[in-house]
This record gives sequence, C-alpha cells and structure tokens, in this order.
Amino acid sequence: MLLRRLAPDPYRPHVPMTADLRGHPVVQILLRRRSEGSRPGARSDGRRVALVIEGGGMRGVVSAAMTAAIEQLGLRDSFDEVHGASAGAFNAAFFLAGQAAYLTALYQHGFGDPRFASVRRALRGGPFLDMDYVIDHVWTRQRPLRFEEIRSCGIELHCTATDADSASVIDLHDLATDEEIRSALRASGRLPWLAGAPVSFRGMRLLDATLAEAIPVRAAGAAATDLLVLQTRPHGVRHAPLSSLVARLTDAYLSKINPALVELRRTRSLRYDTLAAELAVQMEDPDHAPAVCVIRPPADSVVPGHLEHRAPVLRTAACEGLRAAWMALIGEDPELLAVLRAYPTGHTATREPRMVARPI
Repeated sequence: MLLRRLAPDPYRPHVPMTADLRGHPVVQILLRRRSEGSRPGARSDGRRVALVIEGGGMRGVVSAAMTAAIEQLGLRDSFDEVHGASAGAFNAAFFLAGQAAYLTALYQHGFGDPRFASVRRALRGGPFLDMDYVIDHVWTRQRPLRFEEIRSCGIELHCTATDADSASVIDLHDLATDEEIRSALRASGRLPWLAGAPVSFRGMRLLDATLAEAIPVRAAGAAATDLLVLQTRPHGVRHAPLSSLVARLTDAYLSKINPALVELRRTRSLRYDTLAAELAVQMEDPDHAPAVCVIRPPADSVVPGHLEHRAPVLRTAACEGLRAAWMALIGEDPELLAVLRAYPTGHTATREPRMVARPI
C-alpha cells in the first residue's frame, strides 16, 4: 500500500528578511525601555512613543503578526499609546490585551467565526461583512477579547475612523468602558456598503478609517515624540483601487450619506501612496519630529487583498509580517513553528475531578 504524501511545512521561509532596524533611534528607545523595566505612566526619558498600525481588511493579518512579534519580544510596555485604523484598530486592541498572537491566528477563520462574511446574508439585505457579530458575540463570548487588560495596561488605545458628516479623520480615544471600546472598533472598521450603515458614537456618524487615512500617523504625531509604524504593504507596492463595479456601488452608497465622501474614496489611492512615500523619507531623516521608524514586509512578500479568505495566503502573510518585525527589532530572521498554545480563560472547574477507569 502506498502512503499518502504528508503536507509540506508551510512555515519554512520563502522570502529573506534583511531590514535590521536596531540602529534606528526609535527602536533603540524601545529596547532601552525594555532593558530598564520602564513602565507606562512612570517614564524618566522624556519621550512619548506611539505604535501606529495600518489595517487594510484581511491584509491586516500582516500588521497583526507584527504586533505578535512585538508582544513575544516583551516590548508592549515600551509604548505609551497605540493607534490603529480599521483592522489595525482590532490589532491594537488585542495587542494591548496581551492577545496579539491570538488574533493573528483568528484572521484565517473570519476573525474567529466564518459567519463574519456571507454572500447569502448580503443577498437578503444584510451586510456582507458582519463585524458587529464578531465584536459583540465572537470577541465577547467565543474568542473573548480581554477588555479589562486594555483598560488597565496604562497604554492609551486610539482608534481612528472617518466622520461621515465632515469627511475627515477622527481620533477616538479616552475609551473608558468595554462598550466604548467595542463602539470604537465597530466604527473604525465600518466599510461603507459592505459592512452596513455608519456607526453612531459620541454624536457622530462614523465609517471605516481608511476612507480618510489608512495609516493613522496624523493623530499619533499630535503628542508623540517617536512613532513606530507598521505597514502592511512592501515599500513600492502601490495602493490598489477598487474595481470599477465596486467603486460605482460604493460611490452610489456614499453619495447618499455625504457627497464629500465620494471624493475621499476617489483620492484614497493617491493619498495613501503619497503618505507611504513621505514616511519612507521621514524614516531616513534624523531631524524629523516626531522621529519615524517604519516596519514593512520585504519586496516579493505576499500582499493579501482586502477580502482575502484563503487560509494558506493569510498564514503566509502572517509569517512574513512576524519575521519582518522580528528582524527589524532583534536583527535575526527567526524560525517559525506552529504549536498549540493554551490561553487561560479565568474560569475554573467547580466540581471535583471525576476518576475515570482506564484500560490496562
């Protein structure tokens, strides 16, 4: 009998990681804070360091994996504030909760439940992408986000969104309760047309952050002296515009809410490419204020689409994102392994364990 061929190891690297950023001043601050045991709210170095996380729908798995590397390297408490846009806001919340690796693994399962995306639901008049279900049910009961850790870690969570009435970027912060955090996450990731009506929060109607600003550096630069930016596209990979059909449907939807949003949508690719180029220049400028360091996947990396659903593609993109951040911060291209990991739930059994007879 012929044996079936075993599956290849999907964690073997296909793209080399070479961007060692340990010499950059922003990385040096992070590493020094870790070695000194510096804690949020009790700094002595006079710096304020922000982590800035790009999203991009399912491509956010790249920046999620980058935060997983930062988490595993023990650098979370080296930051003073964390800013996320769209899926980057989800990554920011799980990072502050100490669950960055947890969320990274959930991307390939529809953020924890495949019912997140449903063509049948869309044909019945509902949202194609139901982030409300994920946030209010999956991340509350099935794969719970540790809201209490976000609120108690001492690091500020900022979720950006687009104000539908002013057609401008909004920085949602001072999130004091679980429901405020959930509302900010809903707003930041509310893709127009695909994910439902604007989110009402703090008297505003809010839509997906990437309409106004995909990489939330503007809000982060308001108070921070140093920015570590996590990008999901390799340098030189341009922003991909919507297909003509989806663009027409999206513009028709946006024009009913506020015609100014249509112009935001139409100029989004140009504004993104301009900002990415500016960040690349700022990273090389030792006198730029705030200081900017950018971690991005290397050339030839996998670039998942906004609605990518294939598990192997998302897994590969996550691996490359994690390795890129690890190399940037430690100067080593790590070996990756897939292992089962237990996350304590905080619940303990209330009954005495029952003895079970085992055959000898």
